[in-house]
Amino acid sequence: MATLLFLLLISFIIAFWMIYQRRRAAHQQEKQQLKSAFDQEMLRAQLEIKEQTQKNISQEIHDNIGQVLSLVKLNMGTIDTSATPGLHEKISDSKQLLTKAIHDLRNLSKSLDTDLIMDKGLCAGIGQEVEMLRRIGTFDINFQIEGNPVRLEPNKELILFRIFQEVLNNIIKHAHASTIDINLDYQPQCCIMDIADNGEGINPNILQGETTGIGLGSMRKRSNLIGADLSIAENEPQGTRVKVNIPYLLP
Repeated sequence: MATLLFLLLISFIIAFWMIYQRRRAAHQQEKQQLKSAFDQEMLRAQLEIKEQTQKNISQEIHDNIGQVLSLVKLNMGTIDTSATPGLHEKISDSKQLLTKAIHDLRNLSKSLDTDLIMDKGLCAGIGQEVEMLRRIGTFDINFQIEGNPVRLEPNKELILFRIFQEVLNNIIKHAHASTIDINLDYQPQCCIMDIADNGEGINPNILQGETTGIGLGSMRKRSNLIGADLSIAENEPQGTRVKVNIPYLLP
């Protein structure tokens, strides 16, 4: 009888311990999920604030700064240059510089504004950036779209576009590249954005995850927020290749 009671007690303790461990594990998992959800909401809120700020700056450039420069240019056209030798040439040069400044500010305004991506989509946004780079003439830039373009949720396309801008910014500032290849591949289940350059390549420590840099942390956070997979690798024969794979439907 004593042995039976002892065995029952042991069984009860074991069962209690197993139930406790399961509940503890479930509690820890729930805490982790809540933390992850909270972090994602915080990141989403930060991105929304940033996008709204950029939109306000874009509007300010378009409505005020660009208008002021245009008025300055018009005003310079009314100056009498006949009385002072050499003044005509200086004013002509100044007007050309003002024209370039107005053009650059308009491009910056378009790049910061979110309406184009929200209304016309990722392809249109990337196409606009590509055209701006082609006009500058510094890079041999190729842009290709494969498959039938699928419109994702506007917020996801906007985040993809910001990742694209970050990659492009890194190439312009750090890669010392002459060629940029951009490919949007619309497959049956996912969209793959592929950006490659022929520059100096990326620090091996960054590729191995030993250190971060060049906005990599920001790009990874943005990718995780929309359920995309981001990879960075060496491009052959030289340079860097960045791929972002986003499924149309998240599991």
